[in-house]
Amino acid sequence: MSDKPGVNGASAPETEKSDIADRSPQYKENQDTERNKSAISARRNTSVTLSAADRARRNLNAKLQNPLEEFSDDQLMDMGQDYCKEHAIGEPDDVRAFRLGAVLAKDPPKYDRLVKFDATPEELEVLEKEFKNRWSQPPLLYLIIVLCSTCAAVQGMDETVVNGAQLVTSTVLLQDTFLCLTVLHTPIRD
Repeated sequence: MSDKPGVNGASAPETEKSDIADRSPQYKENQDTERNKSAISARRNTSVTLSAADRARRNLNAKLQNPLEEFSDDQLMDMGQDYCKEHAIGEPDDVRAFRLGAVLAKDPPKYDRLVKFDATPEELEVLEKEFKNRWSQPPLLYLIIVLCSTCAAVQGMDETVVNGAQLVTSTVLLQDTFLCLTVLHTPIRD
């Protein structure tokens, strides 16, 4: 770069700056492309340079997200049946429920796939209600909650009153006992 005067008496470096500014969209495009290429190569390099512990940790995190993902539906049904055998659950309806439950546990929102495992329309209706109306509860449940809460409050008040009564009565009994002992030990004079 020379110090020769450029356009309008400006020095040559300023002229080069204005040339860059004139072609700035293209210049920015090239810079963005180069940045993207370097970011992609950096990602590739980090995946190659991951330690065995990091790779194992990532694999463990994937398994923790859904530990049943690696099993097929048939394997899960067999696992449900094996669980029933292991824990002496012998009713056919219960065994069937555990088999369907194991398949459902793999991916609960996809409960429609239970049709191919002979799920009844009532079971599918209950599952649909569970996923579409998650907080729908029977009124009897709310009644039980209110009654149990009220009973707990009454029990708490009873314990508080009894404990308070023991504090008060212990001092009164102590005074009465002292008075009785005083009267008994006082000699009677004729």
